[in-house]
Amino acid sequence: MLGKLVIAAALLVSTVALAGPKEDMMAADRAFAKMSLEKGAHAAFLAYMTDDVRLYDGEHPPIIGRRAAEAYYAKNPDPKGSKLDWKPIEADASAAGDFGYTRGTWVFTAKDEKGRDVKVTGYYVTGWKRQADGTYKFNLDIGGADKPAH
Repeated sequence: MLGKLVIAAALLVSTVALAGPKEDMMAADRAFAKMSLEKGAHAAFLAYMTDDVRLYDGEHPPIIGRRAAEAYYAKNPDPKGSKLDWKPIEADASAAGDFGYTRGTWVFTAKDEKGRDVKVTGYYVTGWKRQADGTYKFNLDIGGADKPAH
């Protein structure tokens, strides 16, 4: 019985040792995407961004800083009924785990002015920075579309 407990404890410790910054960034990115579906893209972006964020989507000049993002989102709300979802594919992190990135694909769905379904897909890279409390927030987001909206 003691042998089984030692093996179980060793497995638990090795599983915890496998978790690290890359997995933490992937988990943060998945939680970020979940919030986007539940509360809207802009709310999720504001919740997960750092104050010194850099946002690049190719549709307008880069948005630099949280205050600029708040102002942009106030003037350009999420389209009614739209959804922005994404899936991280991979992550990498600095040796210290304080910086890293996730990369993945995204899907935006909405209705156009005539009520027709619009679906746009693309890719992204998000830069993550570990915060003082150990969580990750993003300080860089770069996205691009696969092709024009249809």
